[in-house]
Amino acid sequence: MNDVTFSEPVTVVLPRGSQRKVATSFEAIECLQNEWPLWARGRSWRKACMACRNALDGWCSAKAARRRFIKAAKHAHLMPGYHATVSPVWGWPACKTGNTAQIAQ
Repeated sequence: MNDVTFSEPVTVVLPRGSQRKVATSFEAIECLQNEWPLWARGRSWRKACMACRNALDGWCSAKAARRRFIKAAKHAHLMPGYHATVSPVWGWPACKTGNTAQIAQ
């Protein structure tokens, strides 16, 4: 099992405000297991964990593992500057104007 380096490090902003650069599949697994918010450990988190482990075992590429890690980070709202259109708690569309009546549209 060899560590697999990403083509470019991924920076995530953790829930307590600290930033972490993730440059390898092993670092990604460590971040997913130890620092990921519990509420965000859903399907995209599981797929990212599996892809990073598969990259370590040579079953998938570093590119695929990095892509899954980024997708999980976006879903968890951990990517700096990324504003998702879904609420992190309920999965409802985010309301840009603050008017909750728009959610029903």
